[in-house]
Amino acid sequence: MSGMSASPIPKLSVEEYLALDRVAERRSEYHDGEMFPVVVASWEHGRIAANTTRRLCERLDGRPCQVATATTRVRVSATNFVYPDILVVCGRPIFTDNQRETITNPKVIVEILSPSTTDYDYGGKFALYRGLPSFEEYLLIAQDEPRIEVFRKTPDSRWILSSYVGLDATVPVETLEIDLPLAEIYFEAAP
Repeated sequence: MSGMSASPIPKLSVEEYLALDRVAERRSEYHDGEMFPVVVASWEHGRIAANTTRRLCERLDGRPCQVATATTRVRVSATNFVYPDILVVCGRPIFTDNQRETITNPKVIVEILSPSTTDYDYGGKFALYRGLPSFEEYLLIAQDEPRIEVFRKTPDSRWILSSYVGLDATVPVETLEIDLPLAEIYFEAAP
């Protein structure tokens, strides 16, 4: 065999990842020993996330469900940690340790789609989320048009896709027994 062989890149342990991510200026997801920086969000992404968080909080006020934003880490398996844009936990959050920054029991997860993350959000990340027993509903919100696609878990553990398009559409978040009008998610304040 001729030529040089590449040296293997050492993998980080879960403990090493958590120690680095806790002090980093920029969050990273962790997949099987490797860290991947979270993509910086656009203005549209941030605005849609803020509107969605606000509407979820309003509708869940007084109920046993809590909304958290992209700063909450989710352990989706023993060696995979991700940051959803928004998540909802009903009942007590189950934390992985006394740091209270990583949970394992989201019921609803929301991702705002970015050009660079759409394939990941629909594919690999969704596959990881489906491994969580508590996870029942997945909202994927487009940035470039008023469109929300929702995957809902059925009682027999199948996932059904429904699409809602246009500012006159309303998304029923069945797991939470609430509705989210797209006009409220895509609302822009007057300049």
